[in-house]
Amino acid sequence: MESRVIDTNILIVSSAADDASPFEPNNTPIPTEALRKKVLTWLMDFEQDKGRKIVLDGDWLIAKEYQNKLTDQDYGSLVWQAKIDRNEVFWVTLDVDQDGHAIVPETLESALTDLADRKMVAAVLAVKVAYGGDCKLVNACDTDWLDCAAELEKHEVQCEHVVEEWLKLKWKEHHER
Repeated sequence: MESRVIDTNILIVSSAADDASPFEPNNTPIPTEALRKKVLTWLMDFEQDKGRKIVLDGDWLIAKEYQNKLTDQDYGSLVWQAKIDRNEVFWVTLDVDQDGHAIVPETLESALTDLADRKMVAAVLAVKVAYGGDCKLVNACDTDWLDCAAELEKHEVQCEHVVEEWLKLKWKEHHER
């Protein structure tokens, strides 16, 4: 069974690309409508595919981040809630440190500079242990995932970058400054 841990940016960009959304499309890091629509199409396909599960944790660390960035009416929120309603979820347990950040293997700690990203990686790792199968982290526009790609790969954490060509160009431009 295929599953995905969805970075919040996928839900935000998809919501902004949705014609019914109150989000201003130009307020996302993705500069063109075509790229935003590609992210929206990915999420729509994911939502409609009953064989693909979303990964969430029982303590709602991931869902709370979604709720902090989106309203219940945004398309991105409707998708993860629909997956819950249809029982298309792999539920995992995440261990957290005293500050509430998910615990990841020590060798990943320095690679994950955004502490909030740790819950996403911990969720991918937890799915592999609890359920097996294909689980990837899905990203639209955060270059941080490219920064730590080599270390993630050592732990068999794969990132699916929906607009990969654009993301790699953005990453390259950032690092050439």
